[in-house]
Amino acid sequence: MGRSSLTALVPLLLLATSACGVVSRDPAATLPAGTVRVLHSSSLAQLPGGRQAQSAGLVGGHALLHVRETGVVARVDRLTAQRWGLPEEVRADDGHELVWASLSLGGRQWRNSDRDVEWARIAVVTGGVRTTLTVPLTGSTDPQAYADAVLVSVPEGERVLLQLTDDGVTQSIDVRRGTRVDDARGTYPRPLQEPGFRYAGNGDLNGPVRFQALADGYSLEPWAPGLGWARDGRAWLAIKRLRVSGGRPQDELTLDPSRVFSVLTPDGEVHLADSDRLPVDLSSGIVPHGVYIEVPATFRWGVLRFAPSGLKRGLDPLEWQQAPAPADFPISLS
Repeated sequence: MGRSSLTALVPLLLLATSACGVVSRDPAATLPAGTVRVLHSSSLAQLPGGRQAQSAGLVGGHALLHVRETGVVARVDRLTAQRWGLPEEVRADDGHELVWASLSLGGRQWRNSDRDVEWARIAVVTGGVRTTLTVPLTGSTDPQAYADAVLVSVPEGERVLLQLTDDGVTQSIDVRRGTRVDDARGTYPRPLQEPGFRYAGNGDLNGPVRFQALADGYSLEPWAPGLGWARDGRAWLAIKRLRVSGGRPQDELTLDPSRVFSVLTPDGEVHLADSDRLPVDLSSGIVPHGVYIEVPATFRWGVLRFAPSGLKRGLDPLEWQQAPAPADFPISLS
C-alpha cells in the first residue's frame, strides 16, 4: 500500500461475482433455489420479518462488515421490492424461503502500509455453493457509507453464511442467527480508545536535550499494516497518531519501538512493541507512524512505558551523559 490510503468500498450493486454460485440480475416473481440478489436502497426501506443482529460484526485488516438486521420470509411484496430496486414482488419456490441480511460495509484507513492495492472479498455460502463478490479498496470512506442487503433463496432451514476474506483470513456470520461463527477473530468495540499520553523529559546528549512525545489514543486491532494479523488469542494494541520531538537535526536518530515502548498487563507480563526500526527526524516534531504491541485479545487495561533512552543513532545505541527518565501511563479501554 505504500503511503496510499485505504479504503473505499463501492456499492454492492457494482460488485463482480465469481463463476461459483448464481447472482440474479433479471428479477423474476419466483427466485430459484440458490439465487443470490444484492439489493441497494437509497431510502430507509426495511425488508419484512427482520430482527436486529446483536453480535454480527467482522473487523478485517482493511474492511469492516456489520450485519444490522436479518430475516426469513416466503415473499417480499411489490412495494418493498420496488424500494430495494426490484420491479415486482419476489417469492421463494415451494419448500424454500428467502433469507436476507442488511449490511453496513465500510473501509479502514492506514497511514503506514506495505502495499499499493488491497482487496477484500465478500461471499455468500449456502448448500455447499460459494458466491463471491469482489470489492476493490481504493480510497477512504465512512464505515456506514453504504447500506445494502443480500437476499438468498434456499431450502427451508438451510444455513446461510456471509463471509469476509481480508488479507488471507476468512471470517463468517451466520445470517439466520445474526451472529459471528467460530472463525471470527473477535469483536473490537468502537470506539475502543482513550486520550493517549503526553511526555516531556530532559536529558544530556553532548548537551542538554528535551524530549516530548504525544499520542492521541489507543485501540485494539486484529491486523496491523506491515505486520498482518495478530496471532490466535492476541490483538495489536495500536498507539495512535504518535509524535515524538527532541534532539538536533544532526543526530539522525532512530526509534526502535521494542526499546522505547512496552506494556505491562495485569498478569505481570511485559509485552514489547514490534521491533521494526523507524527513522525519526526528531527536529521536525512529528513521527507519522503507528506503533503496535501484541497483547492478549482480552486486554482492556495495563500500563504503557515510554523510555526515550531507547532511541538510537542509526543502529547504534546513544551514549547518554544523562538519559531522559522513562514514564508510565495507565491504559483503560473498558
